[in-house]
Amino acid sequence: MKILLIHCHYRLPGGEDAVFAAERALLQRHGHTVLSYERSNEEAARGLAKLLLPLHAVWNRRAAREVRELIAREGVEAVHIHNTLLLLSPAVVRAAKQSGVPVVQTLHNFRLFCPNGILLRGQTVCEDCPRRGLWCAVRHRCYRGSLAQTAVVALAYALHRRLGTWRGVTLTAPTEFDRQKLLAFNALRPMFDAARLVVKPNPVAVPAAPAAPWQERKRQFVFAGRLEELKGLRTVLEAWALLGPDAPLLLVAGDGPLGPWARQHAGPNVRFLGQLPPEELHRHMAESRAVVAASLCYESFALVPAEAHMLGTPVLASDLGNVGAAVRPGIDGLRFAPGDAAALAGAVRALEAMAFDCTAIAAAARRACDEEENYRALLRLYTGETP
Repeated sequence: MKILLIHCHYRLPGGEDAVFAAERALLQRHGHTVLSYERSNEEAARGLAKLLLPLHAVWNRRAAREVRELIAREGVEAVHIHNTLLLLSPAVVRAAKQSGVPVVQTLHNFRLFCPNGILLRGQTVCEDCPRRGLWCAVRHRCYRGSLAQTAVVALAYALHRRLGTWRGVTLTAPTEFDRQKLLAFNALRPMFDAARLVVKPNPVAVPAAPAAPWQERKRQFVFAGRLEELKGLRTVLEAWALLGPDAPLLLVAGDGPLGPWARQHAGPNVRFLGQLPPEELHRHMAESRAVVAASLCYESFALVPAEAHMLGTPVLASDLGNVGAAVRPGIDGLRFAPGDAAALAGAVRALEAMAFDCTAIAAAARRACDEEENYRALLRLYTGETP
C-alpha cells in the first residue's frame, strides 16, 4: 500500500514523535511506500509565522490544501494522522476525509476533550472540560498558563466538534483505559463515532537482547522523559533527598522546562544525562535496578514502562492511570501513591530488598508488544476494517 503519515512535531521531542517514527519504520520494513507530511511548531517560533499561529491552529488552509494535493498526486491509499496541534490544525483531518481514502487518527492524549491534553490542572487530575465544556480550560489558563493560547486551542476543538470533523474517521486509543475514558467523555459531548474508536497499542522498539540478570545490575535507577511537572520529577528528587547519602544513583534522561530547577535542587546521587539517543537510553535502562515512572496524570500510553519491561527492568510507577496499570506489583515492579515522595522513597527501599526475574519480565513484555500483531492491526485499520 501507499500510506501517508501526517504529524506535527512539538518544539521538544516526546513520546508522540517516537511512536510516529516507530510506526513509519514498521510499515517500511513490511514493504509499504510511506509518505510523510510533517511540520514542526518550531517553524512558528518567530516573525510572521508566530503572528499567524492562532489562525493556523484553528484552520490551516495551506496544510489542508497540501494534504489533498499530496493524496491525489501520489495515489495514496490510506492516511494515518498523529498530532495536528498547533501548526497543522484539524483541518488536515477534514482534507484527508474529503479525499475518499480510509483515514485513521491516533489519539495520543485526551486533547479532543481537554485543551492541555492530559486531564491535569495544577498537580491534580481534572475532568472539568469533558464534563462541563472546553471553556473551563480557558478560565483556568490550562494550556501553557496562557489565557490567549488556551482560548485558541479551545476554539479549534469547539469549532471542529460542531463541524463533525472526526465523524467517519477511525480513531485509535493506545490502551483500554484510554478508550473507556474517551467513550465516557464522548457520550457527554459527542465528537466521533463511538463504534470507530478502537484500541491499538503503540509500538515499542527496543533491542532484542537477553535481559541482564537482577544480581548483575548496577545500583542505579533511571528517570526518563520530558522534565516537567506532570512527569513527577519534583516528587522523584524529593524522594531521593529523603533517601539521604545512601541513596542509589539516579540517572535523569531528558530535557524540559523543569530542568534548571531540577539541576539546582538535585542531591549528590543524581546525574543529569540530557536528551539521549534511544539506544543509549535503553542501555542505561537495561543495566539498572529499575526505571521510575512518577507521572501525576493518566498518561495516554506508558511508553517508558513498556520499554523498561521489554529490557527486563522493573518499574516503580505512580498508582495512577496507564502508568500504574502497566505494573504488576512484585512481578515487574512496585507502585506508590502519585506525588508522594515518602511513598516513593519507601518503594525504592522495598525494591532494593527484592529480587526480580528479569528474563520473565522481558518475555511477558515482548509477548504483549508483539511487532507483527501491531503491524497486522495497522493493516486492518488502513483497509477500512473495524471491530
